[in-house]
Amino acid sequence: MYVIGTAGHVDHGKSALVQALSGIDPDRWAEEKARGLTIDLGFAWCELPSGRAVSIVDVPGHERFIKNMLAGVGGINLALLVIAADEGVMPQTREHLDILDLLDIDRGLVALTKSDLVDEEWLALVEEEIADLLDGTTLAGSGIAPVSALSGQGIDELRALIDAEIDALPPISNHGRPRMPIDRSFSISGFGAVVTGTLRDGELSVGDAVVIEPGRIECRVRGLQSHEQTMETAPPGARTAVNLSGVSASELERGMVLTSPGWLEPTTAVDVRLRAVKRSARALPHNATRTLHVGADEVQARVRLLEGDSLASGQSTWAQLRLERPLAAARGDHFVLRSADATIAGGRIVDTRPRRHHRNDASTLDALQRLLDGSPDDTLLTVLQRMEPARWQDVRSRSELADDDALDACRRQIENGAIVVLDEGGLTDSTVLMTDAGLGAMRASAERHVVDYVKEFPLRAGLPREDLRSRLNLPQRAFAVVQQQLVESRVLVENGGSLDVPGRTVALSADQSGQVERLLERLRAQGVRPETDGEVDTELLEYLEAQRLVVRLKGGVTLDRAVYDEMVSDTRQLLEAQERATLADVRDRLGTSRKIAQAFLEHLDTIRVTRRVGDARVLRIG
Repeated sequence: MYVIGTAGHVDHGKSALVQALSGIDPDRWAEEKARGLTIDLGFAWCELPSGRAVSIVDVPGHERFIKNMLAGVGGINLALLVIAADEGVMPQTREHLDILDLLDIDRGLVALTKSDLVDEEWLALVEEEIADLLDGTTLAGSGIAPVSALSGQGIDELRALIDAEIDALPPISNHGRPRMPIDRSFSISGFGAVVTGTLRDGELSVGDAVVIEPGRIECRVRGLQSHEQTMETAPPGARTAVNLSGVSASELERGMVLTSPGWLEPTTAVDVRLRAVKRSARALPHNATRTLHVGADEVQARVRLLEGDSLASGQSTWAQLRLERPLAAARGDHFVLRSADATIAGGRIVDTRPRRHHRNDASTLDALQRLLDGSPDDTLLTVLQRMEPARWQDVRSRSELADDDALDACRRQIENGAIVVLDEGGLTDSTVLMTDAGLGAMRASAERHVVDYVKEFPLRAGLPREDLRSRLNLPQRAFAVVQQQLVESRVLVENGGSLDVPGRTVALSADQSGQVERLLERLRAQGVRPETDGEVDTELLEYLEAQRLVVRLKGGVTLDRAVYDEMVSDTRQLLEAQERATLADVRDRLGTSRKIAQAFLEHLDTIRVTRRVGDARVLRIG
């Protein structure tokens, strides 16, 4: 189902034209009827000569109500630019055309209203002015239809032109994830909350669980209407009224988005391709604050230009918009930026969950370009590169591709080696993915970490595995793949619980050798009552522990290895003989101090030789 949207200057006859086409007065409010001025959005529908029905969104033309116009124009498929023949092109004609151009609405017609008030010569001049106005915009070359809503002149011909234009429109897309920017919310006695909008990207059915964003308000579809007809399923593109259960109308407002759960995450920053209107009076500076309009919502945004220090009239650039509150938007959505009194720029959102970028960075700009106009494969790769390693369900959601397109693209990239699966068992929601390039960079980073570590600590056996995983910030499964590839390619070698540089040997200096010999002699002499090792070089202790010459316990206790082995044997014999033993029992059996006995037993608990039961220890079985 397609939607037509009016646009044009105040008092050029938009509402009267809608009524002439549809028989429906789109002005809903008493104030609008009293003043003869459209203040808010109006809605109607009509049947075309082909028999199909189309929705019509009538927008206000007065400059004070531009934000209301923007709330309705974003979801239209065909623009109906209304210009009064007796006045010609006026300021809001130009601004509304700028908005249509920024939103990339490229199918439209010009309705030349009040044409019965002018002669043929004047009409020809106005048509020439309009053609010049449209030149260089998305509506260049659009047909012009002289009409009179009062007499009915040209209305049938306009309907036929609309029918022909709709024939040329592409089919409404269905990505299987319905999304409806809310442009009205109200309550009906006996039914509860109702919201209206233009449904995008998927079907909506009675009984569906839905969520309202921002706010994550969970509710359910109780009923559906379009053109005052009750339906079980609303198709994408339809102007739809949705009756909701599980939510109060007081919780809902224009600008929120109704959608299926689990994919649309509100954001406070978006990356965009930004284009300034050609008639902009001044350049847009870096870090300026302007009002962002997306769908039916508006929010203040700080404009961080990612290249250059300002955006001149008619020019385009990349930017990141930092928002003062969360916004529910999707990649590919069009937007408009306004100052207090003028439309200044607009464009398309390319990323709804971006990192903060360095300005004038070529790699960032290249990635943004791929997101803007790349294939599903390019989009998926670029998204994965920005978040890797990542679970498949997160990559799919972040790409905002249709599920089938995302899955096909992922499988192609896995097959050609550009994406690496870090799990066994096929592609599931929890499967961890990386790009081949990202995995290569991760391997190089891991090697650097190990090399730097053993340079700093030359007496250690290498960088502990868990320490390396933490430094790489990798989940366990991803780290296991990186480690396996590094070891199999002999870039690194395993050394106990650590990773080391191949061929590296640990050599003590003459002074260190002397210190080690004296320490070992002292520990053997002290036996089960060693002094604390607080004054001993920590690196030497790490070395001796790696060489299995000493065992280090908590509290700064270091035992000669042979002494420790004998203590373990004695403790086992004690527990086998009496099944359980207290700290005092072990202390007395070993002939040591309470402090050392406690540290020793805690160590045995950690290595799973013993298990604590109340105040006693027992041997672990198995």
